[in-house]
Amino acid sequence: RLRALVTDVLRLVGDASVVRLNPHKPPLFYFDYFLKVEWEVALARKGQSVYRTADELIAVAAKDGDGKAPPSVSEQRVLAGTFKLKEFCSEEEPAAGGWQLATKVKHRHGADPEVSRMAEELCGVLRSQLQDLLSAWVEEYKRHWS
Repeated sequence: RLRALVTDVLRLVGDASVVRLNPHKPPLFYFDYFLKVEWEVALARKGQSVYRTADELIAVAAKDGDGKAPPSVSEQRVLAGTFKLKEFCSEEEPAAGGWQLATKVKHRHGADPEVSRMAEELCGVLRSQLQDLLSAWVEEYKRHWS
C-alpha cells in the first residue's frame, strides 16, 4: 500500500488585497503568490504510520551527529519531489480552478515497475488534491471579503 503526503512548504511569497472602489459594486480581489511544496510517496503496511513524527526526525538528526534533518520523513519513500506554481495569481485564475502545478521528481527509488507506476499515479492524485485546495482557498478568500 502507498501513501502520499505534502511534507513541506518550501516557499510561499506574495501578497493579497481587496479593493472596494464603489460601495455599490462588488470589491476587486487581487492575489499574487509563488508557491513551492515538497511531497513524498511511501510504502506502508496496513495500519502502519509511515511518516516519522518531528521528535523522531530530531532524534535521527541528533544520532547522525551532523544535526541535519533526514532527507525524508519516511524510511520507505519510493518517490519524492516538488510541486511549483509560479503564478498563483488572480489575473491567471483558470476558469475551472485547474491551477497548473509544475511537478518535479527529485527522488525515484529503484522499486518494482508496478510500484513505480502506482506511486506516480498517487502523485497525480495528490497534485489534484492540492489544486482543489488552492481553488477552495480562492473561493474562501472571495467569500470572506465580499
